[in-house]
Amino acid sequence: MKNAIERSRKNQIDRIGRDKDNKKKEEFEFAEFWKLRNEELAIAEQQEREEERSRRVELTNYLKK
Repeated sequence: MKNAIERSRKNQIDRIGRDKDNKKKEEFEFAEFWKLRNEELAIAEQQEREEERSRRVELTNYLKK
């Protein structure tokens, strides 16, 4: 009986440890996903600004002709 209680206690401690590890891993993956997504958005916004500037330059050059 005592062995069963000790085994149960050990299993519970192991489960809690795995749960904590899984939660940390999930939080890390979530943070990495959003970090990557934010970088992608920043690049897209930069490209959009560059395209807009390029269109303005082209329009200005066209109007000067």
